[in-house]
Amino acid sequence: MKSKICLILGMAALMVALAACTDLTGPEQDAFSGEPIPPGMGQAHIRLGQLNARTAMPSLDGLYFTLVFTADGKDTVSAELINGLTLTVALESGDWELEVTGYSGHTENNLGSLVVRGTSSVSITAGISSPVVVDLKPDFSSGGTGTLSYSIMFPDTVSLAVLTLYSLDPLGTSKKSDLLENAEVSGGVTTAKTITDLSTGSYQAFIDLYDSTNKQATVWTGVVHIYDGSDTPLAQTFNAANFTRPLVVGASEKTLAGKLDAILGNEEYPSGSYDIILNDTETTSAPKILNLTGDRDITLTIKGNGNTVGLDPEGSNGNLLTLGAESGSNLILILEDITLQGKDNNTASLVQVKDGGTLELKDGSVLTGNTTTSGNGGGVSIAAGGTLTMSGGEISGNTASNGSAHGGGVYVAKDGKFTMSDGVISGNTTPTTGSGGNRGGGGVFVDGGGTFDMSGGEVSGNTSSYDGGGVFVYGSGGKFTMTGGTISDNRATYGGGVYASAGGEFKMSGGVIYGSGAGEDKANTGNGAAFYKNGGGISSYGTTNNTIGTP
Repeated sequence: MKSKICLILGMAALMVALAACTDLTGPEQDAFSGEPIPPGMGQAHIRLGQLNARTAMPSLDGLYFTLVFTADGKDTVSAELINGLTLTVALESGDWELEVTGYSGHTENNLGSLVVRGTSSVSITAGISSPVVVDLKPDFSSGGTGTLSYSIMFPDTVSLAVLTLYSLDPLGTSKKSDLLENAEVSGGVTTAKTITDLSTGSYQAFIDLYDSTNKQATVWTGVVHIYDGSDTPLAQTFNAANFTRPLVVGASEKTLAGKLDAILGNEEYPSGSYDIILNDTETTSAPKILNLTGDRDITLTIKGNGNTVGLDPEGSNGNLLTLGAESGSNLILILEDITLQGKDNNTASLVQVKDGGTLELKDGSVLTGNTTTSGNGGGVSIAAGGTLTMSGGEISGNTASNGSAHGGGVYVAKDGKFTMSDGVISGNTTPTTGSGGNRGGGGVFVDGGGTFDMSGGEVSGNTSSYDGGGVFVYGSGGKFTMTGGTISDNRATYGGGVYASAGGEFKMSGGVIYGSGAGEDKANTGNGAAFYKNGGGISSYGTTNNTIGTP
């Protein structure tokens, strides 16, 4: 394909439309730029921009842009744009594809660092000037560093103000700035500072403010783009209307336990939803009991930002979190992007959900590394009236090691409820020694009167030295209903995938069970490798099934 070059400097400088290719006599007037439209041709009026909702990024002004138009059977048309965001290009009629690249640090002898790219389809009609908006997206492939310049204003009653940047690639590295340091007071507090030598890339930004006078807090979140050799401005203004106790608790307490107490221990916080933002890395915590009182319905969402909170290996044993509510109250705890870490030789589940409590795991939440030497449920224990919901997240690497324990990953007691629509339960185990009939459930144990509803997600790679490598459904009314999801590669003596004891109920109308093993070596296809029903167990299948569905 031949190439034709147009040099365009700013929106007023136009096309070198090449007289050899274009007759400039008798032009029409371009409605956008006031420039003539060459006879027999049309025009593309280009406007460059970038999406910036809740996003801080460098200005595109001052960048050097190259624009390349291609169309089947036509010469390629190229243009450049310096210190501007709009321009007009003459093109033959037809359908064109436009590719735009933007560079910082451009000189006569150096193209500069690539920082943005964008594409658009362009339809041209003779005699018509068509508007074309090109959304430019960051390109960080050139590497390098840039600067963030911020100006934040807030009331002078604010006693804690922190700006935190969390790198999104690689995930988790952070930069923090105290907004009160060297602040000026003038009817409010303003800071104007820079953070230099930031690696190019995207950052999640948090502005965390706490008003100690009025005991109120607020958190602003957004995304910051840093381009090589460029400065990104971030300006935000907060006033009294932005501070509301019922919405966000993030700055007033340094520890997760303190943040939880700030709401649950204070009945001034009414029924509603609250976000808890973890913007400080907290590595250990003592066991914490969350008991909601005061006839309130409260939903707490812990947004962990990739932090890990674990039981102190040298500290007290017990549940890292125990959640429940007194009669008349309901407590829902939602975990997002946080890891809860257990300990070896613990005497309790990592998390216990009691009457009136609901634990929901979402994407990025992980419950792992807990071994309980006493009781059931290495990862989560759901007591009567408690509920566990998995719409994402992971319960992995936990063990119920007591000789008669149940549920390496999850234990569901009588009148407890577990609902799983997504997420993973994997690598959990139940004991290799001891006695106590009907024990097992490497992944999940559903006790008599408990329920487990699975519509999606995965239960895989779990092991029980006795029964139910993936799921054990106990008699006297334990119920497991499977309408979707996958149970695979689990191991047990009987029922590698699912084991239903006498009186336990397993009903399957969707999903697949495969690849599990059973027997003494936990690897063969006998003894109900996929499903085993013992005695009066109730199911949709016969006594044993070695494979139910295929991967």
